Amino acid sequence: MPWRNRAFETQDVDELIHHLNTQTHHQVSSITPLEKGGAFSFTRLAMSLGRIELARGRSTAIHMEATPTCLTIILTEAGRSVIRHREIELQSDGGETALVSNQTFEGVFRTSPDGTRFVIQLEHSHLVEQLAATERSGKLLPKVPLSLDLSTPVGTNFRRAANFIWQQRTPPTELLRAAFDEILLQGVVSLFTPVLSDGGPARVADPGPSHLKRACELIRANVAEPVRIAEIASQLGISPRHLQAGFRQHLGTTPQRFLRDCRLDEANRRLSAAKAGATTTAIAYDCGFGHLGEFAQCYRLRFGESPSETLRRSRNAS
Repeated sequence: MPWRNRAFETQDVDELIHHLNTQTHHQVSSITPLEKGGAFSFTRLAMSLGRIELARGRSTAIHMEATPTCLTIILTEAGRSVIRHREIELQSDGGETALVSNQTFEGVFRTSPDGTRFVIQLEHSHLVEQLAATERSGKLLPKVPLSLDLSTPVGTNFRRAANFIWQQRTPPTELLRAAFDEILLQGVVSLFTPVLSDGGPARVADPGPSHLKRACELIRANVAEPVRIAEIASQLGISPRHLQAGFRQHLGTTPQRFLRDCRLDEANRRLSAAKAGATTTAIAYDCGFGHLGEFAQCYRLRFGESPSETLRRSRNAS
């Protein structure tokens, strides 16, 4: 048998809220199933390595309002995970990015249907101590959720390490458990170094709030057009790399995701005020979406209902 412990499985929302509030580093205020008919299931396995807790969860689509009580890193293996905090929305899918929140975060966590993810948790102090021990910056985490790139060699190695440790079939000795703990902790340090280090690698000049404001205006004005981020950057007189860095630093997202969210907001506006004969397909295409399945999934994650449900509600109200 695998050596994972604290296995938990439920189809009851209240039972899940109680479990997360009493057995994990989360304070959950509400969970809403997003599947049609209210179908809901949740499975979680966890292992404690010492300073690091490694868990793997699988669930139907949910909307959860929660506050983590420690540093939390989410690596989505299948489906999509979304964190929303005020005007910031970040997503992780296909192992490309990791989502990070700390004890200052209060917001919404959503998953797509059949979402599977690793959740890695540790006290913030452990990260700060390790950064100081390796002569890297002990700078505090930003008080907003973060998105960390897992497509880099460091990110790829970290994802592989988490999978390797999880797949071990025999209970480890205390020495091996400590080694696994150290491997993941050092992996976390390496992931955060570019974010927290004053002289970290690939540090890009800040394009400034005025450029970002203008970029947002240009994107909003062209939501139905085939917007190219390189063209937006060119109009502002900066490089695409600088524009990307500015969006991440000031808005916690990327220009491409900001564009997608603007298109979703426009689709929601049109669906909510649709005239007779309007269809979700036509509105999706008019708002710049070429893939209807992706549009429907992203729409549900952002608004908690399908495009057709919004359209139907609009018709019933008119």
